[in-house]
Amino acid sequence: MSQSALAEDYPSKPIQMIVAYGAGGSTDTMARIFAKYAEEQLGQRVVVVNKPGAGGELGWVYLANSDPDGYTIGLINSPSVETHPFTRAETVGYSMDDLQPLANVVTDPGVLAVAADSPWQTLDDLVEAVEAEPRSVTVSHEGVGGDDHLAALNFAGDAGIELNFVSFNGNAEATAALLGGHIDAFEGNMSEAAAHINDGAVRGLAVWSNQRMEAIPDVPTGEELGYDVVSSASRGLALPAGVPDEVYQRLLDVTQQVIENPEFEAELARLNMPLEPIYGEEYAQSLKDSHDRLKAIWDQEPWIEQ
Repeated sequence: MSQSALAEDYPSKPIQMIVAYGAGGSTDTMARIFAKYAEEQLGQRVVVVNKPGAGGELGWVYLANSDPDGYTIGLINSPSVETHPFTRAETVGYSMDDLQPLANVVTDPGVLAVAADSPWQTLDDLVEAVEAEPRSVTVSHEGVGGDDHLAALNFAGDAGIELNFVSFNGNAEATAALLGGHIDAFEGNMSEAAAHINDGAVRGLAVWSNQRMEAIPDVPTGEELGYDVVSSASRGLALPAGVPDEVYQRLLDVTQQVIENPEFEAELARLNMPLEPIYGEEYAQSLKDSHDRLKAIWDQEPWIEQ
């Protein structure tokens, strides 16, 4: 069938949307909201399929190796999606060339937080505790080389301390562990932490953004506290490489219509997910730039798995 005929008939069946993290987390939540609005534009169901594991790798391997027919799309999380191919070069099952970026949707700053009953009222309190007993504080992250892991590593390096890292299959798992008293601190995204901070269940110690965030105005930035740490997670959409041009363009158009829908914008705003649309080639270039920058750092001084 010619590409133009394919596009004219597309989509003729449901589309699966791969989420490389567990249900209930910020990536999963964003995916399900996006799918709801995309269905209206496509006239077909968009079915979210969770494939968590290995810090996102399992889901991205599945996405990269799917048929490039437009019936499998996926959420990709930067920087994790870029770092796996070189930090796990001997075992990883995909490269960035196997993915065809569609659009970035959200850029979500990182937050370091503790439970409300934690003895640490400030970031300095946490630092003093670790200085007294190195590696005594357990901190969550979503996988080695991801934004959470890199943010916590950069903070620890700046502070001259050693943290004890614990990996989870998504921020939802990590939040539950924090609230259940199984870890000491949560390194995750603002969209995950904001509601818990505002209802008093969690205390935000620092937000790794250039300025205070409207959703959590009482949480200071790392820079305010003397730490040169800026970190965020970008959540976007990608396809397996090789999708026909007409199908790619159709999905790009639909993606732009969803992102620019005021109702979609309002839903994400209520969930404290900051929109940052980047489309098509510009998005692909931003991922390439991020990959190259992080690989240069890795080649010079690899961060070890923790």
